Amino acid sequence: MLPPSTSRVAASAPSRRAGAAYDLLDLVDVAVVVTRQAPWQLAALQAALAADLSREWCGGALVLVDAAPPPTARAARATLADHHALARRTVLTAPRRLGTAGAADVLLDEATGEYVALLDAATRPAPGALRRLAEALERDGEALWAAPATPGVAVLHRRAFLALGGFDPRLRGAAAVQDLARRATVAGRRLLTVAEAAAHRDGRTGGAARRPWRGRAGAATGHPSWSGDALARWLPDARRAIRRDDLA
Repeated sequence: MLPPSTSRVAASAPSRRAGAAYDLLDLVDVAVVVTRQAPWQLAALQAALAADLSREWCGGALVLVDAAPPPTARAARATLADHHALARRTVLTAPRRLGTAGAADVLLDEATGEYVALLDAATRPAPGALRRLAEALERDGEALWAAPATPGVAVLHRRAFLALGGFDPRLRGAAAVQDLARRATVAGRRLLTVAEAAAHRDGRTGGAARRPWRGRAGAATGHPSWSGDALARWLPDARRAIRRDDLA
């Protein structure tokens, strides 16, 4: 069992200020998968997020360091600590590689927001992008995610994502996204592309998914079908070795 300082809080833990004026972005948690990105990329991403979300944003900011090298891991923590002062800020550290799909599943399970903006650390949303994506989901209650044309970022409906089983952690990159798209389509969930939401993507980096967030169902993977029940069985083992730290 993890020591108390690293154990997971209950899913109902508050990440929003009581009595605060309503802002749709306060219903959005931000979750970043960090693998082998350079420290400057992490600094640029958190600065872009802070500019887009505003200093008053009080959602949840989560980073999962997926067996990253020490300089990257230190930068992931430091750059999160430098931003989002009113948010609930959490760093999850996996000593062994989960993979992008598995890391995303753990982050969405950890989050508490109605929506989650999921990013790999080589992609930065342009000003206004996260709001446009969240508004698209608010308008379409049957959508699973809304994404720009640029890969590497999407805003997802958290409960729907988990109910569908999230990403199959046995798959990588585009295959995991296409598999989830197939299951979402079968379940009647729409997959939205929002052309007005722009994002910048750095050159290829290790661990970054190359073709995420396409709304097209993928071909059969050869694995038994993944599901919400499969995810519920997988998560406890995946989380067992993960260290969890909340930043003041």
